[in-house]
Amino acid sequence: MTTNSLYAVEVEHLTVSYLARPALLDVNVRIEKDQLVGIIGPNGAGKSTFIKAVLGFVKPDIGNIRINGLNVQKAKGQVAYVPQRGSVDWDFPITVKEVALMGRYRQIPWYSSPGSKDREAALEALKMVRMEDFADRQIGELSGGQQQRVFLARALSQGSDILLLDEPFAGVDAATERAILDVLDRAKRVGKTLVVVHHDLTTAAEYFDKLILIKQRMFAYGPPQTVLREELLSKIYEGRLRIFGNVLKSEES
Repeated sequence: MTTNSLYAVEVEHLTVSYLARPALLDVNVRIEKDQLVGIIGPNGAGKSTFIKAVLGFVKPDIGNIRINGLNVQKAKGQVAYVPQRGSVDWDFPITVKEVALMGRYRQIPWYSSPGSKDREAALEALKMVRMEDFADRQIGELSGGQQQRVFLARALSQGSDILLLDEPFAGVDAATERAILDVLDRAKRVGKTLVVVHHDLTTAAEYFDKLILIKQRMFAYGPPQTVLREELLSKIYEGRLRIFGNVLKSEES
C-alpha cells in the first residue's frame, strides 16, 4: 500500500536513548522521493540509530516516523535494508542467488516455495549489480566488495521503493566503491529513494543529491554545498578536520 505523499521518509521529533543515554535528540527531517541522500557525522553521532529507527528496529522514546505517508508498522515491505558488512555471518553456507532470493521472502506465503517470478526478480537484481556470473558461488568466497553488491541485490529484489544502506562503501577499494555508486545511481533513476550512512567527507558532495548532518541532533539537511561548510563541520567534528586543497576531510575517515 502506497500513498501520494510527497516524501519518502518523514521524521518528527525523533528521540532515541540506550540505557538513558541519548543517541538521537529531536531529529526532524523530510526526505523527498527519488533522491540519493547521505547521512554524515562523526563516530557515535547516531547515524546507524537513525536508520534502525526508520526501519522499526529500535523504538523511539518520542517522535513519529512515516514511510510514504504511512506509519512504520503499516509501511513494512516498502523499505529494504543493506546492513554493515561486519554484522553479517559470511561463513554461513549460502550461494549468491540464494541471498538475492531472500529479498523475496516477505512476498512468499509461508506455505509456498519461491516461484518463477521470485527467481526472475532475484536474477534481475543480480544483473543490476553485475553479479549474475557468480550466482552459484558461496557468499563467503567473494571479496568484500562483491559481498556488498550481493546484499544490494537482495535489497533490490525485494522491490521496495526505499533502500536504507549502512556504510556500503566501508572497507572496499576505489573501483568497487565506484561500482556500488553506479548501482545506487541506476536504482535512483528507476524511481528508488536511497538513504546511505557515509563517513567520507571528501566524496560526500560528489555522491549525493542531499546530505543529512547528524550529531545526536540534526544540524543540517540539504544540497552538499549548503551542508559541507567549513564552519559548520568544524563545529560538529570539534575541529578534527584537515583541509586538502579545497576538500574537507574528517580525521575519523
